[in-house]
Amino acid sequence: MKHGMLAVLIGVIIGTGTVTAHAATTATTPETTYAAVTRLTKVSYYTTMGANTTHNYPVYRSGAYQTAATNMTAISAGRTYANKLIHITREEVVAGKTWLKFTYNHTHTGWIQQTATVQSTYRLVAPLIGQRPQLPTGCEITATAMMLAFGGAKVTKLSLAREMPRSSNPNKGFVGSPYKTSGWYVFPGGLMGVVKKHMGSAKNMTGASLTSIKAQVHRNHLVVVWVGNVDGFSNHALTVTGYSKSRIYYNDPWTEKRASMTNSTLTKHRRADAYRALSY
Repeated sequence: MKHGMLAVLIGVIIGTGTVTAHAATTATTPETTYAAVTRLTKVSYYTTMGANTTHNYPVYRSGAYQTAATNMTAISAGRTYANKLIHITREEVVAGKTWLKFTYNHTHTGWIQQTATVQSTYRLVAPLIGQRPQLPTGCEITATAMMLAFGGAKVTKLSLAREMPRSSNPNKGFVGSPYKTSGWYVFPGGLMGVVKKHMGSAKNMTGASLTSIKAQVHRNHLVVVWVGNVDGFSNHALTVTGYSKSRIYYNDPWTEKRASMTNSTLTKHRRADAYRALSY
């Protein structure tokens, strides 16, 4: 009987010890804690990857460093894409730092800190619309059509040309007919009503500095600028779509091409047409 009680006691002690040991192991196993994303924003713009010579910023698969198991180890580095144009589609903030989801050449995708990129470069891709052949003198309304279409309005150059008021005063409407080579021009004031109808707001930016125009584009609001002596015309209009530290990027309704010119060159052409500009 004593031997039996002893066996029972030993079994209880061993069993208790086993349970206690297992419980202790479970309690001390560290839980993986990932970094919290405080803000995630869907965007769509282009910028340039920096040289990454002083610091070669790592690239992660699906988000900022330590935000998931897939983001504990880098898959690449910024220097791989040095000075390349990249498409940014997401921004997220983690521990006070902004991270960007980028795609290069439609095939390589990753996440990198914003400081690895050239933050003075910001480019948007707007629909490219040519004024010819229907609107040989309708550069302003065609440039406006590109601006409004980018902003989400369901418009065409011809639908806007029909809506555009006509007047002998270019601040109130188009002088002549944009359908004819003998047509003249329209100034921002003559298009304010058309822009407001489709966007809910209109902004006459005549006299605005180049810095103000860049800031407007950075808000994802394109800007139509009036220029003199471009494409052989004394008066012309372009749709500004982006900028870098030294250049302005635009869509040209006459050539139906995306192009750029230096800040100083654009300023010279803007000066020749009274620094007129229009946005929303």
